[in-house]
Amino acid sequence: MLIVISGTPGTGKSTIAKAVAQRLGYNLVHLSKLIKADSSLELEVSIREINRLARHSLMDNTVIESHLAHFLASQRIDLFIILRCNPIKLVKRLEKRGYGKQKIYDNVMFEALDGTYLEAIERHKNVVQLDNTASPNKTINHIISLTKNNPIGHAPKIDYSKYIIRIQRQFKR
Repeated sequence: MLIVISGTPGTGKSTIAKAVAQRLGYNLVHLSKLIKADSSLELEVSIREINRLARHSLMDNTVIESHLAHFLASQRIDLFIILRCNPIKLVKRLEKRGYGKQKIYDNVMFEALDGTYLEAIERHKNVVQLDNTASPNKTINHIISLTKNNPIGHAPKIDYSKYIIRIQRQFKR
């Protein structure tokens, strides 16, 4: 099985992907590391370049993670997981990383607007969104169970749009 984990920065992709890969005995590919390792790439990377870099990683028994992973175009991907996080908690996570105020605002609003999830479902059928705000272990166990069952329809709808006004006020927009 080939699993892709994507989501807004700060939703827990690296942590969850590492644990899932370890539990399943799968290879783990950090797409962002592949991008950084390619010195020919500029600060912004195209979808074509993302797919070129990942093409050798698209194999069974692999977990690929990145905030850009949902742009992978392969039909070989068995399960797309979009990790979600409550935008108010996400602010705190991104502050701990030292993100600037504008970058935090942009990422938190993208999360509140379902940005990564909407981009993923435009491209793929087998997308499941999971809330990783409170319990990484619950998220890990849920992903493991999805690898054993048909994943479609097993996750609740996540809607953080109610936080948009609160975020705008917090960031004085």
